[in-house]
Amino acid sequence: MNSPVRLTAAAIQMISQDGNIKENLDRAETFLKQAAEKGATLIVFPEFMPLGYRLTRELWDFAESMDGNTVTWLKRVAKQYGVYVGTSFLERAGNRYYNTFALTEPGGTIAGCVRKRNPSIWEAYFFQGYRGKQYIDTPLGRIGVGICFDNHTYEVGRQIAESNVDIMLMPHSYCIPTSTNKMVSREDLERLSGLPSSVARLYNQLFGIPVILVNKSGAWDSPLPTNLIPKMDGYAFSGRSCVICADGTIAAELDAEEGIVLAEVQLNSAAKKQGVVPKYSRYLYPGPAGREITRVLECFGKISYFIHRKR
Repeated sequence: MNSPVRLTAAAIQMISQDGNIKENLDRAETFLKQAAEKGATLIVFPEFMPLGYRLTRELWDFAESMDGNTVTWLKRVAKQYGVYVGTSFLERAGNRYYNTFALTEPGGTIAGCVRKRNPSIWEAYFFQGYRGKQYIDTPLGRIGVGICFDNHTYEVGRQIAESNVDIMLMPHSYCIPTSTNKMVSREDLERLSGLPSSVARLYNQLFGIPVILVNKSGAWDSPLPTNLIPKMDGYAFSGRSCVICADGTIAAELDAEEGIVLAEVQLNSAAKKQGVVPKYSRYLYPGPAGREITRVLECFGKISYFIHRKR
């Protein structure tokens, strides 16, 4: 990309009903139309927007191929409203399942896809990671994509650094406890609530590029696939979607409610930086030692995923 490109980006923070793909896509289109009418040309929805986030074996029943309902919808609305639009869905490829982010162009074609590299904690029971490229080339520029937990890892941070992207999209399904208990303090809640936006700011500082962070709203109430760690009551998606400009300005930000966060950003090669990507075990930032136990849960999940008969 030679000359700077100005565009209006929108993140759609919304509630997704578990397993109700049609209703979620219809609801998403209402938000998309509003964003397009306000001038948005790049519109990003949360991770698993069409599917919700219910982590049970029924999740596989809602998996789609690349010509399924979600991609068909993405193509239609991109062309109808003249926008770039993307979200992630559970992709079925033979007997394999991936968390796949698809981006469509205004002409109604697929610009490209990025699959999640690192299924996080219980996700490993339901889909596998894929080590492909972390960007999509478009006429706008090179668009980096990190799906939820991937953004928090050194591995993906290094991939983004090496890919020289012009803008970063971060779709999340990120939920946290809503109250303190014996295991979660007030300080923990504050740290967890702000973690995605802290990571978004880190990418901006490292690479000097705009960052679009989008998360869901609403309660999260799903059974867990294992009893190794009991699920506590009272989880919710923390929201906090935002648009960060290349100079580090947070141009627009939401709290936890549904809504559209929209702002103009500039993709400018001259403003980009090549920072040293920090490494703290597999993460980009320091944290409590207890977080390493998630590796054990993911290991059990991978084994279950690959041997499960229903899959």
